[in-house]
Amino acid sequence: MDAQNKKIVGLLWKDGRMKLKDISKKVNLPVTTVFNRLKKMQDTGLVRVRAEVDWKQLGYGLEAFVFLNVDTSSRRVNQEKLAQDLARAPGVLEASVVTGSKDLILRVVSKDMDELSDLVLKKLRDFDGVASTETLVIMKKAEADRSLFMR
Repeated sequence: MDAQNKKIVGLLWKDGRMKLKDISKKVNLPVTTVFNRLKKMQDTGLVRVRAEVDWKQLGYGLEAFVFLNVDTSSRRVNQEKLAQDLARAPGVLEASVVTGSKDLILRVVSKDMDELSDLVLKKLRDFDGVASTETLVIMKKAEADRSLFMR
């Protein structure tokens, strides 16, 4: 990826709705060149367009990470498949297979502590292969300076 593409990605990461005209001015390239570069980055999967959701405005006041240990004594349990299955559970935003003392990390949202408790105790722990869970509720978030990654 060349410096111009990094700048384009950085600008879009900060403001995904930025107009091509504005991007072209900031990177000093013609609009058609910016369009073609962006199209190529989208076609290769480098850049995907998604909406960033404010979960609190949708009524989901709690966001948490759920760390899971997988029971690996049974050869039937496939961590990647388990992560895919867990990712489809209501309230789960994403599931990651990780290294370290935990096997999986989920990012989840819920309306309140009762719903979070229900999600963890009655739904997530019911999946075959889940040996234990540890839940960390997010109290505050700090946004990273996204331009730092595109220099």
